[in-house]
Amino acid sequence: MWIGGIRRVALAVAVWLTASSSAAQSPAAPPPSAAPPPAVDAAEEAEHAAIRQLRALYEQAIRDGTPEKLAPHIASDFRGVMVTGRLVKNVEELQRYWADIQELIGPGGSYTTTLNPELSVILGDIALARGSTDDVVVTGEGREFRFTSLWTATLQKIDGVWKVRQMQGSIDPVDNAFVREFGRRALLPAAGAAGAAGLVVGVGVGWWLARRRTA
Repeated sequence: MWIGGIRRVALAVAVWLTASSSAAQSPAAPPPSAAPPPAVDAAEEAEHAAIRQLRALYEQAIRDGTPEKLAPHIASDFRGVMVTGRLVKNVEELQRYWADIQELIGPGGSYTTTLNPELSVILGDIALARGSTDDVVVTGEGREFRFTSLWTATLQKIDGVWKVRQMQGSIDPVDNAFVREFGRRALLPAAGAAGAAGLVVGVGVGWWLARRRTA
């Protein structure tokens, strides 16, 4: 009787070992397939592509110092706040702004920028854009300044063309060597004018006192 019990136990162990070996040799079940990405709306993608073309145009205009190239994409009621806090309201004021920047940089200097836009939000004929820039300024003396800025812009599609209606740029005003250096350069003409005015006043006062003594 005990021999029959041993045989039953041995048979059970053999069946368990066979089942375990088969399970180990079986390939693992493939993971569930990921959900397919949502279909891309061809019409919206075409609008994103049209807006992305403005990136290269802007970068070239800044590099060449020719902001007038942006005129076809500037709305008639455009308002822009530059990284210096200066308000510009049309292409002509934008040209004057860049002329002032180039004057501060000095002859032979350069200003280049790389736009890093996020994906725009398109709502009909309105697009909300935002991102950052990587800027490099080389002065006429050869000094190099690297800094970043943040920007937002509102565009509208007018007569089939995306145009900027509002934009604003911002830059770190404290921990920024570029701001400190060019703030100093911007103050130099004012300081020179104040010094010249003081000299004129001093000469005038001296002349008046001399006349009083001889009178």
